[in-house]
Amino acid sequence: MRFLNKRNLVVSLALGMFLLAGPLTAQKFGKISGRITDAETGEALPGANVIVAGTSLGAATNLSGDYTILRVPPGVYSLHVQYIGYQGMQMTNIQVLTDLTSKADFKLKTEVLETGEEVVIVAERPIIRKDLTSHESRVQAEELERIPAQELGDVLDLQAGVTRDQGGGIHIRGGRSTEVAYMVNGIRITDDFNRTQSIDVANESVQELQVVSGAFNAEYGEALSGVINIVTKTGGDKLSGSVSAWAGDYVSNDDKIFYNIDDVDPMANNNIQATLSGPIFKDKLSFFLTGRRYETDGYLYGVDRFRPWATIDSLGNFHVLLGDSLPRAMNNSQKLSGQASLQWRISEAFNFKVDFLGSKEERHDYDHDYRWNPEGDKGDKVYGYATIANLTHILSGTTFYEFTLAKKYNEIKSNLYDDPFDTRYVNPILSSRPVNWFMFAGTDLSRYEQNTESLIAKFDITSQISKRHQMKAGFDYKQDKLYLDDYTLVPREVNGVQVEPFEPDYPLDEVRSKFDRSPNTFAAYVQDKIEYENLIINVGLRYDRFDAKGKVAADATDPNIYKPYKLENKYNDLDQDGEISKAEQVVENEKTLAEREKYWWKETSVKDQWSPRLGIAYPITDRGVIHFSYGLFRQTPDFEQLYRRDEILLTDSGENQGPFGNPDLEPQRTTMYELGLQQQFSDEIGADITLYYRDIRDWISVGPPTETALAGVGYSTRINRDFAEVKGMTLALSRRFANHFSFDLDYTFQVATGTNSDPEAEYHAFQNGDQPTRQLSPLDWDQRHTFNANLFVGGKSWGLGLSQRVDSGQPYTPAQVTATQTGSSVVSGLEANSRRKPMNYNIDLNLYRNVAIQNYNVRLFMDVFNLLDWRNQRNVFGDSGVADYTIYQTLLQEGTYAPGYFVQPYRYSAPRRIQVGASFNF
Repeated sequence: MRFLNKRNLVVSLALGMFLLAGPLTAQKFGKISGRITDAETGEALPGANVIVAGTSLGAATNLSGDYTILRVPPGVYSLHVQYIGYQGMQMTNIQVLTDLTSKADFKLKTEVLETGEEVVIVAERPIIRKDLTSHESRVQAEELERIPAQELGDVLDLQAGVTRDQGGGIHIRGGRSTEVAYMVNGIRITDDFNRTQSIDVANESVQELQVVSGAFNAEYGEALSGVINIVTKTGGDKLSGSVSAWAGDYVSNDDKIFYNIDDVDPMANNNIQATLSGPIFKDKLSFFLTGRRYETDGYLYGVDRFRPWATIDSLGNFHVLLGDSLPRAMNNSQKLSGQASLQWRISEAFNFKVDFLGSKEERHDYDHDYRWNPEGDKGDKVYGYATIANLTHILSGTTFYEFTLAKKYNEIKSNLYDDPFDTRYVNPILSSRPVNWFMFAGTDLSRYEQNTESLIAKFDITSQISKRHQMKAGFDYKQDKLYLDDYTLVPREVNGVQVEPFEPDYPLDEVRSKFDRSPNTFAAYVQDKIEYENLIINVGLRYDRFDAKGKVAADATDPNIYKPYKLENKYNDLDQDGEISKAEQVVENEKTLAEREKYWWKETSVKDQWSPRLGIAYPITDRGVIHFSYGLFRQTPDFEQLYRRDEILLTDSGENQGPFGNPDLEPQRTTMYELGLQQQFSDEIGADITLYYRDIRDWISVGPPTETALAGVGYSTRINRDFAEVKGMTLALSRRFANHFSFDLDYTFQVATGTNSDPEAEYHAFQNGDQPTRQLSPLDWDQRHTFNANLFVGGKSWGLGLSQRVDSGQPYTPAQVTATQTGSSVVSGLEANSRRKPMNYNIDLNLYRNVAIQNYNVRLFMDVFNLLDWRNQRNVFGDSGVADYTIYQTLLQEGTYAPGYFVQPYRYSAPRRIQVGASFNF
């Protein structure tokens, strides 16, 4: 630490006030602790007052001179220390992180004359965290401003252990993409229907982003791979705000792959956002508001060559309707998102905070088959919100509790027209076309609507019961209400005859996925953080309980209650002889639905599990720490796996129908081990090496076909069958910002193998007559080598940030084209995922310049994503292993496929994107 003279004192205080006047946070906290002694004698100073500047937080030292300040939101703070007869001292630049302890020791000098001046020192932020017992990464608000990242997903891509599959799904340490928990202000915002992030959170709302990829504490549940923990901003004690806008487009000369990419529109991608925060009543009521509007045309275009509404005359001749042949965006989207926070300091003991977060998006996902008929392709409407109300009660200087109530809702609707009976829908026969041709006409008749509403109650209590032990315990209860309706429209029929002209209608219940369900979840935990000078232990125990509130057929060979196959389920046994005679097989003797319901179902069992967690950090020197962690983790299967078509409505043909949901599935389990070392090399540079192993059991798969009582009819349901293991190592080297530059480098070596990547892989194997998987093979997202590099160079008035990522190729299953092949499918016969795709490279750039206009700050900036316009191949042809060539095409005669059909731009990552903008802060 360095001392400041009197001249710099004013500057230091002003800087400290500026930092504290910025947005603070709530609901996820860190801790500040330390010791206050006499600078000359080293004796403890009991009763010294320690105050966190700009807040109501503080503490007094005990007889040993020790103090602890709990409930400190993440951020940068200044501490003031006062003790009678001693010169006051202020320490600035103290960084607090959630769930960790920030140390701040003071050595006070006796005061000869009562000048009232404070000695001001600047805390050196630690390179290593001695109480970190498992691997994690954190990004603070000020760091987000220097990273070339538009969305939080872009930030996640730069964290060690995080990979993306070819569909964009996020995987942490080799797990499935559904194994990640997304948290906002202590509440899990994951949509448990499909385990996606239900609400979009803008970068400008984030105070701290924490990615826990190691063995996380007992307070976190319903995750197997990792936890993404977001702490949002809230209002400070001074009015502040910002307005930011940018625009740009994709800029590339590769128009052979990306049609219309050379038509640059500076406003094709545009974004505007604003924040406003401050006090309503000083020291009592504060607010934080942020809103964002984002729009993009995307980079995948079709051409309006044909319109959807072709006709067929009485002779069966096909008459197409020509379009205007102009380009049409096919992966465009429009998004609105925002946050409103209100914090009320009721008294010194009570604090109340309410957050509202919401997002709404309309988007299209590129469908290559509709490239000549883009108007016939459907789109998605996604909407989500969360309301979180939190009450904090400080019982004493060492104990506080939080009670949180939350409601979250999200829905997705996917259709071409809102009305299923819209007259613009056309007969599905118009969508027919030769193999390897784009559609000449037709409308997408598929429709999907899903929503999840969750009510959550959560209680947590934290107590520093002694200098060494910080106890935390809590419970939460969640009640979900689910709805799904997934089907494809069919031609309407009357008495078995199709109505002409075409009218859309609902399909039969047997091929329609529709349900309402209301499961509930309960969890409780207790954990103890034990802190000694040379040993830190995090030990905890978690209990999870899930009630699916479901039912399964008591007789698996006759599952359809509406159309039973067995005679004893169709008719009453009038003479009670155990057999249904011919005389009893009459319509008058048929059982009613109500009669069958009395015995047809059996209730699903409640699933519960105890999960121990242990983390140990052992400082070996003042610059080195070894840590070890172990944990058992469980996760309820996605609700889609539990409930989709779980009533098992079968048709009278098909030996392997399905796959059907199973509400009686067991939780999926992971056992995780980790060993790591943090080492500081200098005042600015530190390194981290982490070894980890994950044993994954009871992954969801599909069981072998179950034969029914009707010959030739069978079905498959979901079961706990798949398993996997992940082994890996992460090396990281970082330099904190000093002398105008900083960097973060990390390399991950990882081997992720399992029985199946896709939960439905076994079902498709049964359908194709293949043998079930009997050995471990690389998972689809098994990325052996990942290298990330982040470099920042700059000062107060300018900055340049570069982010580079190098990924080794992910596996794919090779395919052999046969001479008799007539379609696009291929015959493999080779081991699953036994070949590798090409490597991927990417560099992003952020450049900014700050300009002071009177008392305001204006930032001019430019972001360039995929700076060198590399053509990364995310999805390849199985016969060639590359995205730009397939052997299959060489076997076809000219004219038997559409021009450009095998030029498939969705197989590549996005081309170069440039955007420029400005932000105004006050």
